[in-house]
Amino acid sequence: MTKSKKLHTLIILLLLALIGIGAGIYYQMTRESNLSRLARDELALGGMLPGKSEQEIADLLGAKIAEGMVDIGIAAEPVFERNGKKGRLGIENIAANRYSFQVELKLDETGEVIYQSGLIDPGYYVEFVELNKTFQAGDYRATAVISTYSLDETEDRISEINVKILLHVMDGTFY
Repeated sequence: MTKSKKLHTLIILLLLALIGIGAGIYYQMTRESNLSRLARDELALGGMLPGKSEQEIADLLGAKIAEGMVDIGIAAEPVFERNGKKGRLGIENIAANRYSFQVELKLDETGEVIYQSGLIDPGYYVEFVELNKTFQAGDYRATAVISTYSLDETEDRISEINVKILLHVMDGTFY
């Protein structure tokens, strides 16, 4: 194959690649636009939100999402004194939350529950905890299972969140 044929073939391949990339971008842009229009039309035609603009629908959805959000504070690497008798877990349920929650610590290795709090209402926290098992000094992988509950009188369980933490058990007392 001569140099001119190679160059000609290379140019054709580059043009085909550019056309393919352009078509892909165009397809993606029109697909997203059509999906947005389809979702809006489906909401309006379904009688769910007749007469609402896209911004009004977005604001309503945002408010519903914010209503269900929960901010939780817990130490990612809590430190415990000798044998796990006292440690600073720092569980916090901020005042802005709309739910109470309960925390269980489970060892990843065995699934054993080594701590369980009572219900913690919004605006309250638990700073120090005592584990219900003795430990040798070292690090232990655990999961904080955080269950949220409604604030009404039924105290229905709403959801469960798992947070991986690393427990550091020291060989002395310092709290």
